Amino acid sequence: MINLLFNNTKLYIALALMAILVGYFYLRLDSTQAKLEKSQSDLNLALGVNNELTKITRELKIRHEQELKALFHANTQKNQIKTRVDDVKNYISKSNETNTTKLFNVMLDRLWEQNTSINQNTNSKSANTK
Repeated sequence: MINLLFNNTKLYIALALMAILVGYFYLRLDSTQAKLEKSQSDLNLALGVNNELTKITRELKIRHEQELKALFHANTQKNQIKTRVDDVKNYISKSNETNTTKLFNVMLDRLWEQNTSINQNTNSKSANTK
């Protein structure tokens, strides 16, 4: 019986080597699986950050469009005021009035009438759209 155990030493050596090889591959597989889980975790984190950045980008785009509209509106108002100032300058240069106070009062009345007529037009337009 002992003789039978020692005659197959090559078999035992081969079995031991195979066991070592199986252990090595098992550890290697475990290491690879840990790397895969870490990569999946990093990918999920990157996707979450990407989604947040997309949402922020959309919000910033909407805000930018609103700011552009406000800027356009302010620029339009500035141009209207500039036109009125030019009108006043033209009126003053064409007027023969030497008394500045009277001239100022006349211009103020004129601008007040223009402003009220513009407001009435705006109010009538908004009433028509309702």
